[in-house]
Amino acid sequence: MSYRGGNKGGYGARNEEEEVMQAMLIKMTMSINKQCFTECVSSFKDEKLSSGEQTCIQSCAKRHSGAFTAMNDISQQLAAKGGAGGMF
Repeated sequence: MSYRGGNKGGYGARNEEEEVMQAMLIKMTMSINKQCFTECVSSFKDEKLSSGEQTCIQSCAKRHSGAFTAMNDISQQLAAKGGAGGMF
């Protein structure tokens, strides 16, 4: 995390939180991409992905992203009720 000079108006903590969230989203996206690529691509004989492989990767990523969004929504609801905290 980078230092952005002071904590004027309480924004320092917010910037740090946003940086953490951005890093988590990047990590999650990379993880989904890796998992879907591994699941959908079985051969490297061609220079480009086949249309079937492209469709598989898109469907896989959509499925995983939807599951993550649903779990995050539940986590936030629990946090609002005083249970487990925020995004995992």
